[in-house]
Amino acid sequence: MFVQKLQAVQKIQSMNVRLGLHECDLCPEQEAPAGNGEVRIPGEPGITYAAPFLITHYITAHGYRPPQVFIDAVLAVDLDAWATARRPNVPFPWVPDDAERMLEQRRANLRAQPEPIESTLTVP
Repeated sequence: MFVQKLQAVQKIQSMNVRLGLHECDLCPEQEAPAGNGEVRIPGEPGITYAAPFLITHYITAHGYRPPQVFIDAVLAVDLDAWATARRPNVPFPWVPDDAERMLEQRRANLRAQPEPIESTLTVP
């Protein structure tokens, strides 16, 4: 039941999807599935679990057993609420309400940092 629920969550949610793929390092190269990104699962208040998108492969093909708290969190996901929402409204309770403001503040702080000074040292 856990694996099926995790697969259902993965059908409607993924995070940090990037260019390029990661292949399973445990499988023969010709058979290795490829994945991209993460799945995020909300836990207790203030806790979010992140796993590579290949986690279902690692569980089913290689016998990986995630921590029980992750399993419990997956089983607690309300798929009906997630399935009826569409991005950007998929419920991600671990994202603060003011995340955009925080991101802009971080960008502004980075822009305000002085450029590093290059120096050359010559030894006689």
